[in-house]
Amino acid sequence: MGSLDQAAISDNSSNVTTIPLDNSGSNNNSSSDNSGNNNSSNQNVGGSLQISYDNTQFTQQQNPDGSFVGVVLAGPDNNTNAFGSVVPNCANVSCLLDRILTTVANWNEVSNNGYSLISRQSLSNSILPTEVANIQLTLKNAYTANDVRNSLIALIGTVDGSGNVSNFPDDPPSADVVNQFRIVIQASQDSNGNAVIVVGVTTVSNYANVEDALSGLTDGTNIGPVNSQPQDYIDILLADNPPKADFLFVIDNSGSMSEEQTAVANNSLAFFDRLNSLGVDFKIGTITTDNSNLRGTGFTSTRNEFESNIRAGTSGSGKESCTYYAEKALSTTSPNNMGAILTNGLGSLNTVANAGYPRSGSTLTVICITDESDAYTKWDGSGSDTDAPRFNLTDNIFTQNNIPFYGVIPLDDSGQHGSCTGVNGSANVYYNFSSSVFPTAALNLKTLAENTGGSVSSICGENYGAFLQQLADQVAAKASSYSLTRIPISSTIKVYVNDVEIPRTTTPPAGTTGYKYISSENKIVFTGRLPEVGAQIKIAYQSYAQ
Repeated sequence: MGSLDQAAISDNSSNVTTIPLDNSGSNNNSSSDNSGNNNSSNQNVGGSLQISYDNTQFTQQQNPDGSFVGVVLAGPDNNTNAFGSVVPNCANVSCLLDRILTTVANWNEVSNNGYSLISRQSLSNSILPTEVANIQLTLKNAYTANDVRNSLIALIGTVDGSGNVSNFPDDPPSADVVNQFRIVIQASQDSNGNAVIVVGVTTVSNYANVEDALSGLTDGTNIGPVNSQPQDYIDILLADNPPKADFLFVIDNSGSMSEEQTAVANNSLAFFDRLNSLGVDFKIGTITTDNSNLRGTGFTSTRNEFESNIRAGTSGSGKESCTYYAEKALSTTSPNNMGAILTNGLGSLNTVANAGYPRSGSTLTVICITDESDAYTKWDGSGSDTDAPRFNLTDNIFTQNNIPFYGVIPLDDSGQHGSCTGVNGSANVYYNFSSSVFPTAALNLKTLAENTGGSVSSICGENYGAFLQQLADQVAAKASSYSLTRIPISSTIKVYVNDVEIPRTTTPPAGTTGYKYISSENKIVFTGRLPEVGAQIKIAYQSYAQ
């Protein structure tokens, strides 16, 4: 349901600290002053930009000495730390995150196959061009989260890229000393080339406890122009029915996929639990990269059936194409708008709609899981394996029907379309195409995901469960009716159900209600006990967007 009213409110930023990111070296807390004015006589670096954060979750620490321009933060427990810093710019924000991720992946403290790219996503609902990545690191030695945060400041967080920093904050008492960490990295760069990163670090075992705090800091909405005065807003809506979502998984069933199929099946519990915690009414169908017919009994909400359907075996065609068979399963006619013949290969046209999906009032999402490049050109009827695929990455069945495309696919260290090696083996994008033909003939699934509002994860990574949970969050938000009318500074959001404030949490106490803000959709979703239909929902926040 749409917004019923909107008005200015007061005091929704009382728990927020806003700090200019400049080169004055005097980044003082300013929780009572959100004007963003910077009176330093020094020339600003970064544009100038400012960062906001929830000071009930994060506490400012002393900045290190040297070439650091930004803010250093201690998190809500002794195993969580963060920082925001001005960094050298790049050609664009995608290039910036490429550089950051590649540097982290090649950090000499990372163990063999210890770099796992959980997700990479471009965010459209942010003040500045922004991309966010989630990674998991296994290090050669044991450290605290504070140690890792400090090392990352030197590695990727200095204003001149020199790594010339010293005198870091000490370890907090009783911090865990481990070798596995979850890291969230936000990269933002404005049109003037002013670049900043925001990085959150915690241990793998602690991530579930601080997930909401870290995502609230690094969701792309808390960096803005220092000369802009945020305004207070409130959106008032009525509670709607639970979100309704249908999924089409396309699983690679070629000879190299046994480990990956098992990994997805083993992590399905996290996916189902997350969907249930968000109150999503969901159904899941599965096809393969060589057959458009639905596996098993068709769409299901039963985890055992989903696991069985995902374990599709390894005797399928080596010409893997998630896109061709997903398009075929969704298409009523052949050829497509680019002249591709969709009746080739196994399976029928339009198998999804023929099974009654997507259901009325439901969203549909496609998820591809493959360890090779997408061989669309080997199925499209062109008669050639070397020409460009007859599939338009910007005008296709997914973009035309608002169907987001997600991929667990081969990604290189930077998160771009490329080969990789990890705990689940190797993925070689040149298997279907020679290296000389690959840039022309292989359909870039990462670009398709970006163009449809989806995201990607590395098939070589070890934490499929984390990506599936993020997928559940985003799909629940796509199906949610609780849209904000402006892009918020998310650290200022407060949500009320019938005038009772509820917490921002994925896991509220049993029988109670929480919420999550999903910046990729600019919506909130409720967690735990859903509000009764018709209840009044107030979403209060500050926004740079006037």
